[in-house]
Amino acid sequence: MKRSASLLALPLLLALGASAHAACVYPQAPQTLPNGSKATKEEMLAAQAQVKEYSKSVQEVYLPCLESEKNESITALDNMNPEYTAQKANIESVHAKKHNAALDELQAVAARWSVELKAYSAAQKK
Repeated sequence: MKRSASLLALPLLLALGASAHAACVYPQAPQTLPNGSKATKEEMLAAQAQVKEYSKSVQEVYLPCLESEKNESITALDNMNPEYTAQKANIESVHAKKHNAALDELQAVAARWSVELKAYSAAQKK
């Protein structure tokens, strides 16, 4: 019983070890965005640059790194191991969660930015 429990823990340890090596660094989302109804043009342009940089970091650096990390972890598995399918599924599950979380946060930042941009545009028309 103990042996099967340690075999089931192996994929998790492999995934954690692989992620420590691959060094996919989760990009930091902008902590604050200016209040669009009160912000200056300079503040909005600075925030826009932050949002664009964050988006680029997620899409062009972090997500490809995760994909590479997943592929390397799967390649490192022994496909003759009876636990191969479970190990591979675990790696894919962890990858999907990280991938989806990054996209969810990116979408939330973009939605917040859109609200502030609309507020800024409305304030400029007054």
